[in-house]
Amino acid sequence: MGEIPPQKPTSLTDLPTELHLHISSYLPYPDALALKHTSRHFYALVYTGVHLKVDWLVERFEQKLECPMEKCSFRTDEAFCNLRIRRIMERRRRHLECRRRAGGCLVVAGRTCQGDLVPAWLKRKGGLRGVVFRFGNEVLVLGMLFLGVYLLWGLVFG
Repeated sequence: MGEIPPQKPTSLTDLPTELHLHISSYLPYPDALALKHTSRHFYALVYTGVHLKVDWLVERFEQKLECPMEKCSFRTDEAFCNLRIRRIMERRRRHLECRRRAGGCLVVAGRTCQGDLVPAWLKRKGGLRGVVFRFGNEVLVLGMLFLGVYLLWGLVFG
């Protein structure tokens, strides 16, 4: 009897282009943009045009999530991804917009996101080190001031 030869694992790139187009048509703008920037093949294939951007903003508005209200340029991805949009996308990637609800996470439908078990300031870029870096000198000076007052209070009235 003949043995079944081992099959190599298949990946997304092994699928036909028609399936790539079909799969990418279901992606919201941030996911389509991320897929678009994974390879030259997907860059030429994935649509991230005006309709997808508008649909994404309308969906965010309906979910009562932050939407940029200032003027947005929809001509190119680079022009559309201004500082405000990039911050929204970064928060979305880190699941900072997720709230527990019956249907799951706002970012990953169908699964419950456990993102709110970790404080948001720890999930930000840099974690605790980023918080100290961002507020570094002010926090250090105020902490030393309060420590000095506490020790002085203990010496005088203790």
